[in-house]
Amino acid sequence: MNKDDIANYSAVDSLRNGREVTIRAIRPDDRGQFAGALRELSSESFYRRTFSSKRELSETDLEKLTEVDFKNVVALVAVMNEEGQERIVGGGRYIHIGDAAVRNAEVAFLVDDAHQGMGIGSRIFRHLLAIARTSGIAAFEAEVLPSNEGMLRLFDRSGLPVTTVRAEDTVHVTVVLTIAEKDHDALKKQQDRKDLQDRKTP
Repeated sequence: MNKDDIANYSAVDSLRNGREVTIRAIRPDDRGQFAGALRELSSESFYRRTFSSKRELSETDLEKLTEVDFKNVVALVAVMNEEGQERIVGGGRYIHIGDAAVRNAEVAFLVDDAHQGMGIGSRIFRHLLAIARTSGIAAFEAEVLPSNEGMLRLFDRSGLPVTTVRAEDTVHVTVVLTIAEKDHDALKKQQDRKDLQDRKTP
């Protein structure tokens, strides 16, 4: 998958509650919606994602978030229809780290408070994973707050090899992506079964 393909990436998934979500590449014209989505996050959700209490983003910050090269930085958004309007309810990205010989990427994602618990995060992760694997990324790395149990659980339930190193304030997570295609298909089926179980759980 080349960067033009990634820049035009779009897929529709079904969530645990039966609603649909579109996972697509971020666009420069998402700037306003993206900024609004960040402002609507609770202070706790914002801090878990950014490790910062700063809520106001400059135009330069928003430009960096919404205008990416889809080679070294890949960013996706989750879009849902809310009262007849398309609304960004989450997003995720990975950033290539290291040199050409080290094909790892730092990954992060978030979902707004009103849409957490629907499985949107796992859908974003699944699509980032698919793109990363076709782009030759060998592993995802993430710095996660110990209190961010949802993100840690998502990695743990991915079915991929995961290692964690706990420090005083953060957990460093490494997720190995280099598995065979047949194993990747099995992973998707495993995630779908877990979503079905979650849907049946009161």
